[in-house]
Amino acid sequence: MDIVVQTQVTQVTVYPDRARVSVSGETEVAAGMHQLRVDELPLAMETDSIRVTGQGTAVIRILSVDVARQHYTETPVEKVRQLEQQIEKLEDELQAIKDGKAGWLAHAKYLDGLRQSTAEYARGLARGRIGVDDQTALIGFLQTQDEQMRAAVRELDLQQRDLSREVEKLRRELKEVQSARPRQRFQARVDVEVQTAGTFQLVLTYVVGSAGWQPLYDIRLQTGQNGTADSLAFSYIAQVQQNTGQNWQGVKLAVSTARPALNQRLPDLHPWYIDERRAPTPRPLRAKMAAPAPMEDMAVGALRTAMAAPEVEEVVEAEVAVAEVQDSGTAVSFAIAGQVDIPSDGSPHKTTINQFHFAPQLDYLAVPKHTDAVYRRAKMVNDSPSPLLDGPANLFVGDEFIGKTRLQYTPTGGEVELLLGVEERITITRELARRDVDKRLLRDNRQLRYGYEIEVKNLLPTAAKLEIHDHIPVARHEQIKVKLEEAEPQPSEKSDLNLLEWRFALPAGAEKTVTYTFSVEHPRSMMVMGLID
Repeated sequence: MDIVVQTQVTQVTVYPDRARVSVSGETEVAAGMHQLRVDELPLAMETDSIRVTGQGTAVIRILSVDVARQHYTETPVEKVRQLEQQIEKLEDELQAIKDGKAGWLAHAKYLDGLRQSTAEYARGLARGRIGVDDQTALIGFLQTQDEQMRAAVRELDLQQRDLSREVEKLRRELKEVQSARPRQRFQARVDVEVQTAGTFQLVLTYVVGSAGWQPLYDIRLQTGQNGTADSLAFSYIAQVQQNTGQNWQGVKLAVSTARPALNQRLPDLHPWYIDERRAPTPRPLRAKMAAPAPMEDMAVGALRTAMAAPEVEEVVEAEVAVAEVQDSGTAVSFAIAGQVDIPSDGSPHKTTINQFHFAPQLDYLAVPKHTDAVYRRAKMVNDSPSPLLDGPANLFVGDEFIGKTRLQYTPTGGEVELLLGVEERITITRELARRDVDKRLLRDNRQLRYGYEIEVKNLLPTAAKLEIHDHIPVARHEQIKVKLEEAEPQPSEKSDLNLLEWRFALPAGAEKTVTYTFSVEHPRSMMVMGLID
């Protein structure tokens, strides 16, 4: 006996590129052999992934489960069906408008025929068969009919334009919600042997494509009145999208960091070949196009002082529901609190996974050769119970939005470093203080000396930890010698590529000057590029 089981989606676990869906439904079964059928399963389902379980008062043995393709005369998705019906109704109205316009246009041809016959009326008037009043009445009739015809056609054109726009809008909506093959669905067929009659709760679980999630972050630096960093607040948000052809209504939702597609096989290594570099074949010269202007690394916002609100009666801040973290060792899942509705329209739906507060270490970075901006940097350790996944982040200082960045994957215990806009109350300048050419003959060499001064001021009410980045040239020819002659204070770090870093604490209201001098020596006959003339 065939029994159709009405089911609904009850639980969904969303992975970055797919989802595992569970549907359930209850039915009465009598003793004997039966085939339980579940209709309208989405085409996005991976048929090999379907599994069946269940429980109830009936004693049942599940024999097999199979998946078959169903064809419909109408699209089974309710939303799609409604849109199709609305489009059909509007298209009928458009056809009625076209028919009305055709009638008026035919009337216009009749009026044109009457106008072309005015010469006959004029001859009849001359012979006395038609009076002047008759001729005047005819002209007035033609004019009135013409005005009515043109007004009616204009009104029909307006109606047609409005209806056409509405039809186009509905067609776009239909395209968004319609699956690739809209009038087909899968049907699950479960063969069971019922030993004792009763009720049976059937549960089908399967994997679907056209679904996924990605993490989003709102990162907010909370600062005190004296400019110190109180905390770094992370709002961990899951953005879920699905276009499976099946709405998820009132489901228990979880998002997982597991990537099932990556567990299928180990990537293959191929031979790594090296060979002699050969000169490229000359090609005809082409006109060079102007290089595009470099993009700014990050939008920078100014920190504004928050206005103190007058005291009012105590208010309670709304509590944000967060997800329960489940760590299996190989992946982390976040079980979303409550029930969630996610329609199959491909639009993003956001839900908060968790909120964390970290204690940041705040300092300031400057690269005065390129900009006079001093950047605020926050470092913190991820001591939350879950990793921070790779994803875009909105950055705030207090209530001020300062830009966007991308957070890299950070495991529990890992360190995060963020640039949080520009601190306008720390100023920095860099100037060329000297440029000398040594005119003495030094084994026929030419020696140049350059000196720079970097001045920094701290206008904050508290001391600031500052890090300054600069550099001196790097010689790429053995006969060019570059040497750091003097530096005050000495750089905290100097790399093999002559990158210089100074780190120091600058008291509130204090100023500091960093100076350094370097020399470049090369043969007088050599032309050196890259130096300041």
